[in-house]
Amino acid sequence: MLVGAGLFEELKGPWRDLANHSPQATPFQTYEWHETWWRHYGGFREPRAYVVREGEDIVGIMPMIRTKGLWSTLRPMGMGPSDYLHPLVREGSGDEVAKHLAESMKSATNIDLIDLHQVRETNAITNCFECTRIEQATCLLLDLPNSFDAYLGTIGKSLRYDVRKLDKSLFKTGRAIIDEVASDQLEQGMEILFEQHKLRWRKRGLPGAFLGKSIRFHKEWAEQASRNGWLRLSVLKLDGEPIGAIYAMALGDTSYYYQAGFDPSKGSVSPGTLLVAHTIRRAIGEGAKHFDFMRGDEPYKRRWKPNHVYRNLRLIASANGMLGNLGSSWNHAGSRVEGRLRARLEGRGLIG
Repeated sequence: MLVGAGLFEELKGPWRDLANHSPQATPFQTYEWHETWWRHYGGFREPRAYVVREGEDIVGIMPMIRTKGLWSTLRPMGMGPSDYLHPLVREGSGDEVAKHLAESMKSATNIDLIDLHQVRETNAITNCFECTRIEQATCLLLDLPNSFDAYLGTIGKSLRYDVRKLDKSLFKTGRAIIDEVASDQLEQGMEILFEQHKLRWRKRGLPGAFLGKSIRFHKEWAEQASRNGWLRLSVLKLDGEPIGAIYAMALGDTSYYYQAGFDPSKGSVSPGTLLVAHTIRRAIGEGAKHFDFMRGDEPYKRRWKPNHVYRNLRLIASANGMLGNLGSSWNHAGSRVEGRLRARLEGRGLIG
């Protein structure tokens, strides 16, 4: 185990190499995501990295934070903006690495509670703790065919009609365009995304996902993602004015849909639908095998006919008798409130 902010410099090379050789790696397991998260969200928490080695090689990493209060809690680094927080593991090493990571956490000193978030139910680490298991999110995954036309044949007639607007009069005449934001236009592109996202949520009387330090974090992450070829940021313009934006990422054989925003007053153009369709078409053109809608079981995502439904789990395990049991009960109660709030937000039609 490595402790302290110096772990980022020490692990930079091996962490990046491991992300390149892990089939389970998502943008949220990369060194760049966590290093950026730490600088914006770390605060006074203690960073830790649990590392599993096979000889001289690192085959597993799980970055964590230790927080202090009535009880000392071990939680995954990246909480909040991250959709997936499972360990980063070299291919073929999943079960053994999960066991080693879990044992290291359970035997850690000065820890009363282990509280893991956003772990996919199929991940090996879910079987390594005696714990309370809570469904934290539902994630939808689409398997991509070899051509966009083949994909269109799988979706419903009404959605297919809207998607085909990409090749009809508004776009043919140049009134509508979708710009894939280049690195030298990144700051402007992100500002458009934030503004369009606010418009989308303001209609529901809600603030949306981008506030305060979240804006600063995503601006910096977008720069790093762009340099690494991971960013998929696009803006839809009508008569020269932005009416929507989509924020996606790509890593390995998967494209990840993170957030979007659009002007509700332009609903007749179907800006959200066109942006998702454009991003799926781009993913297929790049040879991606999967399109991950990530957290949230909103009805509009189901229209795209995802092939897989996965649960993300929260695992709460007492590591130290009375204080750990008290912390487990407290956090379990808090998760029920979180679940009720999520249920209210999911099911609302926030894309069009």
